[in-house]
Amino acid sequence: MRQSDIICSREKSVGANRGNANSVGIITLDRPKALNALSVEMVTIIHDQLNTWDQDDAISHVIIKSSTPRAFCAGGDVRYARALLHKDPVDGALGYFKAEYLADVAVAGFSKPIIALCDGVVMGGGAGLAEHCSHIIMSEATRFAMPETSIGLFPDVGASLFLGRCPLPVARLLGMTGYIIHGADCMMLGLATSMVSSEQMAGLKQSLLDCTASEIDQVIAELKLDPGVPALNYHMPVIEHIFGGDVTPEQMQERAEDLARMRPNDKLVSHVLTAFATRCPVSIKLFWRLLQMADGITDIGAALTLDYHLAMRMIRRGDYIEGVRAVLVDRDNAPKWSPSSLALVDKALLDALFDEDDLSPLC
Repeated sequence: MRQSDIICSREKSVGANRGNANSVGIITLDRPKALNALSVEMVTIIHDQLNTWDQDDAISHVIIKSSTPRAFCAGGDVRYARALLHKDPVDGALGYFKAEYLADVAVAGFSKPIIALCDGVVMGGGAGLAEHCSHIIMSEATRFAMPETSIGLFPDVGASLFLGRCPLPVARLLGMTGYIIHGADCMMLGLATSMVSSEQMAGLKQSLLDCTASEIDQVIAELKLDPGVPALNYHMPVIEHIFGGDVTPEQMQERAEDLARMRPNDKLVSHVLTAFATRCPVSIKLFWRLLQMADGITDIGAALTLDYHLAMRMIRRGDYIEGVRAVLVDRDNAPKWSPSSLALVDKALLDALFDEDDLSPLC
């Protein structure tokens, strides 16, 4: 079945005579020019198809993959975000986020193995789609990031769960500044379950089509790539210095400024300073607060319910609309955030965003 930018199919498994389940479900993200950015139609199809396959005893396991090695999925739909500015930005955006989060619930709740083949770009909503799978396969070409603070949002799609499992200083770096990491880094952080070379991804897909559910781990192990030493290891002393301990975002910014005077050519320090200076202050502080709560967020339903209500409140504040305008529409990259600095984002504002009085379940 092909529906515009996504292809859902099922293939008879060679391993059919070794079990009752004799087919493999395949979801192919096929929007290469947009790096498979997720439209509302795509996430709705993913949700509905997974729910159907979950009840189908003939389906052994599911593969989610891309039609292009350039990207697994770059996140949300930019064209849709642009169009919303001229229609109904608040209700339209909230409808999209709900559909996206329900697709993530379907992935996380799928009762059979579900394998994400993550070659190339894995960002934002694409990370959410991958990270809730049972098997997350990355390559040396994987580029992983959560860039939402640049457009007045925050790392959502259950990031409080998957980034919350990372060491806190690294989670702060990734979520607050949108820093890009690679496959070996993701293996170290538990954001990938295995690494396979980019050249082997097609072969892995075929092997997964030819196996039973019980053979999946063995098939992946036969092709796995030694990740080597993660690049992030080199930066850990700086990351710990800036983001470690019981510190506020303002104090992190001050630490980065101090380091910049001693290490003017350090690219990570420069990235952090630029992020704190240009990204949405409310978004940065919101995610800082969200990570403080991460230990108490234990399941996908709770994580995405909180994400949905936080997204509703952030969109209604206006920073999201301004961020989309500045970064995606006018592309002047000069958003006028409100408040305009970290120091002006006070506890009362954050408390209002996290008010639990009306947190009705997402589903």
